[in-house]
Amino acid sequence: MSIPQRPRITDYVQHWATHHPTREALVGESGRWTYERLRDDVDRCAAALLAAGVRRGDRVALLGHPQPECFVVFLATASIGGVWVGLNPKYTTAELAHVVADSEPALLFGMLAPSDPEQAATLRALSSGRQLRVVTRESSSYDEFIEAARPDDRLWAARREVRPLDPAAMIYTSGSTGKPKGALVPHWGLAYCGVVQAGHWYGDAPRKLCDLPLNHIGGLGDISTSVLVAGGTVVYMPRFDPAGALSMVERERLTHIYCIPTQLLAMVATPEWRQCDLSSLEYILWGGAAAPHSLLETLSRTGARLATSYSLTESTGSVTYTDPGDSLDVLSWSVGRVDPHYEVALRRSEGAFAMPGESGELLVRGDFITRGYFRDPEATRAAIDADGWLHTGDLAVREQGGHIRLVGRLKEMFKSGGYNVYPREIEAVLEEHPAVALAAVVGVADGHWGEVGHAFVVPSAPVTEAELREHARARLANYKVPKVFRLEGELPKLAIGKVDKMKLRLLAAS
Repeated sequence: MSIPQRPRITDYVQHWATHHPTREALVGESGRWTYERLRDDVDRCAAALLAAGVRRGDRVALLGHPQPECFVVFLATASIGGVWVGLNPKYTTAELAHVVADSEPALLFGMLAPSDPEQAATLRALSSGRQLRVVTRESSSYDEFIEAARPDDRLWAARREVRPLDPAAMIYTSGSTGKPKGALVPHWGLAYCGVVQAGHWYGDAPRKLCDLPLNHIGGLGDISTSVLVAGGTVVYMPRFDPAGALSMVERERLTHIYCIPTQLLAMVATPEWRQCDLSSLEYILWGGAAAPHSLLETLSRTGARLATSYSLTESTGSVTYTDPGDSLDVLSWSVGRVDPHYEVALRRSEGAFAMPGESGELLVRGDFITRGYFRDPEATRAAIDADGWLHTGDLAVREQGGHIRLVGRLKEMFKSGGYNVYPREIEAVLEEHPAVALAAVVGVADGHWGEVGHAFVVPSAPVTEAELREHARARLANYKVPKVFRLEGELPKLAIGKVDKMKLRLLAAS
């Protein structure tokens, strides 16, 4: 499939509305959008934003679960040069207040269901003391808003002013090491990375599930905008439900699902995994963390191709991809090879580039990466150096054949007895045990060794701490073997679904 490269992510709305007007673009609880309807709704919403005073560079915030109307607001905002700010309903009011205070939006959409018991109080708290207009789904407020203006010459003029490197969205990082920062994601990055991703994963008109929050690059970029670029269909689920997701695959004949491994683990544990017809799936994709080998064995029985990649919010899209012929063993530890469209390097701590087999920080360079952090030049300079390299903070090794192995985060690495210890290496070994569903390792201060590892393990079958210790000892150097093993029913998660290692460090220290 040949996909044209457009300069702005919003250009694809008109492109597909022209070439395939009746093809489904979005599906959700509230209905189905063809590309023709999507174009018309985006135009009306954009005209209403202009009438409400939104101008190029202004922020528009939205609190909502994954659903078509939320994506329409994103496209409308970005199409006139506004910067869309997604607010995750899983955030606490204090977390939401930080994002709103930092981004200073000109408009706030409350797109939760009118029956949501907490939305009204949350919106009041976020808008209190601010000159901030709030638009909600209650009493047809949203419908009235988009009917308040009609597309005219002002709309076309505003769109002509939007440049490819203008930010389309501001995505707040998870904040595991401090207050979240707003990474400015450019139009060109979403469009360029979408074309590359389509070349790896999509055929004609893919149908992909989105149950990840749209305030995160996974839901917005890896799913929604990449499928838009490919002229496919995004099927939204407001909340992740493992059984419901599998039923959705069967009902909507989905070709792609993209999840974090913890979601896939929950899916395969349901009766629906064996009962639902999953034959429409062409790809099962995951990101954000490594998938245990035992999980991959289960997924492979569907007949779908399995694949993963490497990306982060600041890189906008994935810069490495696994290949269709990669074995399950490779898929369990590799994030793939560097795609030739991208410039990626591994650099050692002293500044030299790492040789094959050596660990180094993964660096990315190109005009598709983040434009920096909103109103935070110091953090921007710390992340993007004078040569234009984005410092990801991820430590990686280029193995034989070019496969990239992530070995940990710079800030997660700890020293035990003078040796560098990378938690991801230990986690991968523990997840090889047939009774382990998920493992997370953190470093904890120790009077004798400096730091030691504490392993938190979610078992899938009965297992003892002693068995896990022996399993690790047989496969790891002694200084890498965790000093403490804790069996848990589940691990604390960040709002985006990743394991919250800050909480684990606090638990280990206590």
